[in-house]
Amino acid sequence: MGRRKRRRMASGLLAAFLAAALVFGCGREEQTWPEEPPAAVENLRMIVLGKEPEEGMEELYEQLDALTVPELNCTVRFGFIPWGNERKQLNIAIASGEYDIIPGGNFSDYKIQISQNAFLNLNDYLYLVPELVEHYQYYSEDYLQNYEIDGGLYGIPQYGTGELQHDNEGFFYREDLRKAWDCQEITDIETMEAYLYAAKKDPQYRDEALITDNRIWQSLWILLAGDKYLEIGSMQETPFVVTAADDPGQVLNRLETPEFFQVLEYLKKWKEDGILEADMLSLSDNEGTRGLELMNSERKPCETNVPIWSVNGSYVRSLTEEHPRWEYGFFIYISANERHFRVDSSRSALYVSSRTKYPETSVKLLEKIHTDQRYYDLFLYGVDGIHYHKVGDDVSYEGISAGNKYGMTVAGDALLGRDEVSFNEQWTQVTKETDQWREETFGQAQANPLTGFELSVEGLNSQLEKMETVRQQYFQPLVCGYYSGQEDVSQVTKKLEEAGLSVYMQAIEEQLKGYLEKR
Repeated sequence: MGRRKRRRMASGLLAAFLAAALVFGCGREEQTWPEEPPAAVENLRMIVLGKEPEEGMEELYEQLDALTVPELNCTVRFGFIPWGNERKQLNIAIASGEYDIIPGGNFSDYKIQISQNAFLNLNDYLYLVPELVEHYQYYSEDYLQNYEIDGGLYGIPQYGTGELQHDNEGFFYREDLRKAWDCQEITDIETMEAYLYAAKKDPQYRDEALITDNRIWQSLWILLAGDKYLEIGSMQETPFVVTAADDPGQVLNRLETPEFFQVLEYLKKWKEDGILEADMLSLSDNEGTRGLELMNSERKPCETNVPIWSVNGSYVRSLTEEHPRWEYGFFIYISANERHFRVDSSRSALYVSSRTKYPETSVKLLEKIHTDQRYYDLFLYGVDGIHYHKVGDDVSYEGISAGNKYGMTVAGDALLGRDEVSFNEQWTQVTKETDQWREETFGQAQANPLTGFELSVEGLNSQLEKMETVRQQYFQPLVCGYYSGQEDVSQVTKKLEEAGLSVYMQAIEEQLKGYLEKR
């Protein structure tokens, strides 16, 4: 490994890894399918989550072809699926069989797809990519083995030291307005709520919804439940089930916890007071781009469900272009907790379709993306001078429009990722303070007893499909503010039981028991 890579690792691997992983904004447009690639022996198709850049795709394909045709005897073309309805669109794309390489993670149904044999077991192909295997052994010899599910390696994950549970999501807000409204520094749910109600008193925002993302219930859960529970995967994957932090083998129905009722009370109150979007049920599962657009047009002063890498990657840059004098703050939700649990990095990975005609070439391409700086730069940043500017060993987006930023989904690699040259001094200070807090706090984080546990959904597809229907029809209205009392929660629980919740929880409990006994 070169000296530059080691130096970069010591000075912020995790931040580089996460920033490279999700550099898109979020949108609600329909998916964009790729044009036919030029003739080649093998034509690979790859899905990218996010908007297609406004310019530069022809140049990007030209530079990619200059590498992939002579070295891998293939071309690569992208299909873009904007954030917002990505789960449904990914399912459609996978079912079509048109794509060779597909991103997955807690934003997708990757576990169900694995159980349905949608992806290749890459263990059968690792002999073809020794450099990739060696690369992933930098942190630990069993790095890739830790990503196996039901005995198979079905995706090549983003590469880094790991992340912390909920440690990147928070409340992004206009700091200049906090000062103008004479609000306290935002450090907990009370001061966050005070900011929201101060905004409602301002004529600029009096008639506007301040929370426009239906995932707000997850943020409230982090703030209200704190360190009492552990997630089994993520709230997106297991919205109905948690375990007790002090007894991780005890599987609980989240809906029956007192903290969940607290969440619903906040949502009910905020809906009545006009803080929540009036028709939140009509929104997609990811409203990040719309939230940014509303902030830019001064229709809201904050965003409640945004990870810091999205703030760094798109929010501050776009807002600074339009409003250079604004100042910003960021409140990480987990900072309100008393205990902090270190967990594995998320299961975001690139998967190879089991229907691909070119399995060997697809795996070799994934090796190139993670081991060859030339490939990494093109896939993760795009074309120098069009999608970004290379400044020494770093990247800069100065002069690059927000609509022309490009990056491959879930292919980030901490050993190859480049640092980003900041263009907003005030936000630079906020991120430095955030990084310092993370380093000081999580350096002493407690070990998570569920680290390494991977829930198998084999044999549970029927229950998962039925519970997903219940989630959409009964659970989602609750967490969008349509809550009138405990009887509403009882109704959802009854519907979940009819869908097979008990069978699902029993399977989790049995798997947890076996895992904890081995530990």
